[in-house]
Amino acid sequence: MRNRYLVLVAFFLCIGCDLGHVSSTGGGTTAAYNFRAVDSFAGSYGKGLFLQTVSSEEVYSDVASGTWYYEYVATADTPPTTVYRFYSTRTTIAFDGTSPLKIGAAVIIHGWFDSDVALTVAEKNGGFDFRAHNPSHTISAALGEPVIANPTTYWYITYCSKPDRSRFLTLTIDANTGAVTGKYSY
Repeated sequence: MRNRYLVLVAFFLCIGCDLGHVSSTGGGTTAAYNFRAVDSFAGSYGKGLFLQTVSSEEVYSDVASGTWYYEYVATADTPPTTVYRFYSTRTTIAFDGTSPLKIGAAVIIHGWFDSDVALTVAEKNGGFDFRAHNPSHTISAALGEPVIANPTTYWYITYCSKPDRSRFLTLTIDANTGAVTGKYSY
C-alpha cells in the first residue's frame, strides 16, 4: 500500500512539472498551469472543439494571473459559428458560456511557450521601462493565431497606464521562438 501511495505522489509531481507555475506572491498562475485540465474539460462539451485563444485581462508583474480565459471554436459546425469559453483560476476550472465566432482568429495548431516566458521577453523589450514610467498600470496577455497563410502562434502583451489609459505599449511575440515581431506604443 505504501508503494502505491509513493507512486501516486510521484505521478502527481511529474504531471505538475511541465504545466506552468503558481505565483509566489499573488497566488496567480501562468497560462499553462491548468491548460491540460481545461483542455480535457472542454473536450467534455463535445468533439471538434479546438483552442482559439488564451487570455488574461490582468497579469501581475511576477508573470502570473488570477484568471485565464480559454476560448475554443466548435469546428464540427459547418461553417464554425460558436465559441466556447472556459476560465481557470488557481483552484477552479469552469465553463463561462458561448458566443458567436468572430472573424480574425484561427485555431491554435502550433505549439506555444507559457505566459511567463512571454512576459519575460516583453519586460526586456520595453515593458520594464513602461512600468518604471507608469507605476500605476495594467498588463494583459493574449495568445492566438491570425488568419493568414502560414500562421504562427503569437503572444500579444499590452501594458496600459492607469487610471487614464492614455499610454499603451503592445508587443507581439512569436510564441515558439520568442522573437518580438511587433512593438507599438502610444
